[in-house]
Amino acid sequence: MQSKPFSFRSTIRTILPGSSTRSNQPVSGTLNPASSEPIDGGGALAMTSIETSLAVLKEASSLGANIPYISPIAGLLLQAITMRDEVKLHKEEWDVVMRKLIRVAGLVVNVGELCEKYNLEERDLPPGLREILQSLQTELGGIEGALKQCTEVGRVKKIILRKELLRKIKQYDGELSNVLQTFQVALALDARLAQLAEGHKVTPSGPSGSSDIVISMSPPPRSPQVFFGRNTELAEIIHIIFTNIGPRPARVAILGPGGYGKTTLANAVLTHPRIQHHFGSARYFIPCESIFSSGALLVEIAKCLGVLHEGSDASWSRIHAILNDKESIICLDNFESPWDQDGDIRYAVEELLSRITEIHLVTLLITMRGIVRPAQTHWTKPWLAPLKTLTHDAAREIWEQIADNCDDSAEELIKAVDYVPLAVNLLAHLAQATSPVLLLREWNKKQTGLIQMDQTHKLSNLEYSIQLSIDSRRMKANPSAKDLLGVLSILPDGIHIKQLERFNGILLDMDILLSLQVLQQCSMTRVIGERYQTHPIIRCFCNHHDLISKRHRDSLINFYIGLASFDPSYAQPNEHAEMVVEVNNTKAILFHLLESNYEDDAELVNAILMFEDFHSSIGDHSDELISDYISARNKAQEAEKLCLSSLENNSTLHAKIFCDLGELHLLLNELEDAEALYQKALAIYKIANDNWGQGKGCYGLGQIYARLGKLNEAESSFSKALEFHTNGNEVAWQGDDYDELGEIYLRLGKLDKAKTSFYNALDLHKIANDNLGQGNDYNGLGHAFLELHKPCEAEISFHKALKFHKLANNILGQGNDYCGLGNVYLSLGKLHEAESSFYKALDLHKVANDVLGQGNNFQGLGKLYMKMSQLKDAKSMFEKALIMHTQAQDPVWQKRDQQCLSEVLSKLG
Repeated sequence: MQSKPFSFRSTIRTILPGSSTRSNQPVSGTLNPASSEPIDGGGALAMTSIETSLAVLKEASSLGANIPYISPIAGLLLQAITMRDEVKLHKEEWDVVMRKLIRVAGLVVNVGELCEKYNLEERDLPPGLREILQSLQTELGGIEGALKQCTEVGRVKKIILRKELLRKIKQYDGELSNVLQTFQVALALDARLAQLAEGHKVTPSGPSGSSDIVISMSPPPRSPQVFFGRNTELAEIIHIIFTNIGPRPARVAILGPGGYGKTTLANAVLTHPRIQHHFGSARYFIPCESIFSSGALLVEIAKCLGVLHEGSDASWSRIHAILNDKESIICLDNFESPWDQDGDIRYAVEELLSRITEIHLVTLLITMRGIVRPAQTHWTKPWLAPLKTLTHDAAREIWEQIADNCDDSAEELIKAVDYVPLAVNLLAHLAQATSPVLLLREWNKKQTGLIQMDQTHKLSNLEYSIQLSIDSRRMKANPSAKDLLGVLSILPDGIHIKQLERFNGILLDMDILLSLQVLQQCSMTRVIGERYQTHPIIRCFCNHHDLISKRHRDSLINFYIGLASFDPSYAQPNEHAEMVVEVNNTKAILFHLLESNYEDDAELVNAILMFEDFHSSIGDHSDELISDYISARNKAQEAEKLCLSSLENNSTLHAKIFCDLGELHLLLNELEDAEALYQKALAIYKIANDNWGQGKGCYGLGQIYARLGKLNEAESSFSKALEFHTNGNEVAWQGDDYDELGEIYLRLGKLDKAKTSFYNALDLHKIANDNLGQGNDYNGLGHAFLELHKPCEAEISFHKALKFHKLANNILGQGNDYCGLGNVYLSLGKLHEAESSFYKALDLHKVANDVLGQGNNFQGLGKLYMKMSQLKDAKSMFEKALIMHTQAQDPVWQKRDQQCLSEVLSKLG
């Protein structure tokens, strides 16, 4: 078959200046594959270039009949370049890609001509060239798809796709640059293929007798200018290296999430004085970010060492000769790029790595995202642990080094980004021109979107760096891993190992365990204790971009609303354990719903109130709950307005909302508002003749009147509540009513009636199997016996109360019991036991955020110190008691505090 090399050469020169020096030379002459034109080009893309390249590709589609890649690649190039005029989105960015496509077209035509002329088949091509053609065919398919998305884009879709398409264009631009570089270097085009076909041997020129294209060696590694917080890891690596100098040199993998400073640490190792002294100039830093095959990796290694050869085996021989000549240290940076590929490519990359590590004079470092080390290499133990975030002091030092303005706002920012090195570094650079105060304000609006100095480089854009991990091959191969990442992003406590089966039932379409394995491998999650959690900065990114699907969000909301609405008093041990394990996640979901437009306000307010009861019973596991309920009040007020504006505002549903709102205001010590809401609820329940509802309304009013010291009104309200609950056969509620009546009778001095009420309550709560109720009843009996001057019976009652409150997991009740025991021991003169009991009670009441209980504890301690003649301590305690009782709006206890203060002040003179 007759080839047509010369007509194409003259054509290609108009497209690629400098692409050929052989327009009138025999085929066996030398072709310089490198163009003098910069590969990213500039200015408008000339139509003559497009037209000419189209003409070339049409003819090229018939070339290389024996090579399976040439014709499809030519066809894909033809389609991509043809579509250029139809592009409506990111036109300028596509022009840059088009220039590179045209250059690739010229190189493909060169290969096709020579393959046709010498009747070459696939097996005749050097292995490196075959890999390049394979990856190019895949790459062009992706470019064609992205181009189609950029043509005929509607207005709405344009908004949605713009950012994602721009990211893809930049990705293809970088990958085409890599293709051009490896293409040109690996081919040494015409001379090598022609000599291969004609069986000629190349004249030796190198010291090993091989033909080399000598490329300038990479510059020596540079010492990082900003390096804080990694001295421990640096010392550990240096120790590993010098401990293993000899026949089995070190093989160290620096692992961790993106942006954690792996590259910086590697450079610090290569420029460490001991490393420089030992290895001299044989220190090689090889970036692998744009390498996606073993052939490209081989080329990059040869380039770094200063020598390249056309064939994979021949090139390896030259590389082996150099590395086997003297001791050296090599760092393969961002090794996840060539390694995280499909099976065959990954295996070839691992095999190449193992061939390097078989050389006993080579010390190897790699940096990789994730926590998995490549196979086929014996990694030196003990392994270096994956990098963690910086300490607070190290992050602060970085900020000071870069911006020199680390104030309180900067401290908040550093903490907000969880001390991630890249985030701190970029924020500090931004702080050179923008004050930390303004940056903090912008962070609260934009979150991770703020942290960037450039759109498309992982070291200058935090979100771009995170997106690289999310777009990794391992993540794409398991789509449910990304779905699970979205789920974990709204759960601050993540998923407990005990809850894996539970979540399999909640997220039915997801393989939880497999997805967790992938997320772990990619360093997207971490294990803390027994919980799988996302890294805080990744969680922030996912939430900012709303990574969770609506389907999964709805499933989680249903689960956590149900969990929050469960009455802890009736929970079985396994149910209570689940509520404890999920307490922080439940809180996060509830307050997320408060900030959103959750459709069922009544359900949400009820869930919040039930959850508050449970939360206070076990103690606050995060920040103070009661302050957050101010947000709940805003949501509740919206529900109240809806009720008042409804034409059917006499429904029991609205009455329940009013009751829930009343309870919420009572928790917030807003007693006047609480009373008005209970009255509204009671009026609706009365019209509906609802015994349970009327009982609940009267019970709530009784609590308010008791707090206000209106004891007669309180007695009347609790008596009415008892009547309604008896009519409705509400056994547990009857017990609660009797218990509250007992408290009122105690305060009225009606001790026998108080004792009778507490025993009635106890009988009813036993029938209802209500541990919490029985604990409250025994506590009331303890106070009754104290007032009756029967301290021994009182002590027994308080211990029984403590037993039942522990069974009910009720922190508040336990605090009340210890306070009662403190008063018992005080009356018995057991002052040390009394002091211990009061302080235990105080600790529990602080955990439960109960200001009334804290006031009672402080008053008890004040009386204790009065007995011990520690008058200054007593004065301090009574002052604290008055503050707490004032916050609780309890006038009776305030009066007692003032009387005690007056007494101690008179003794102090």
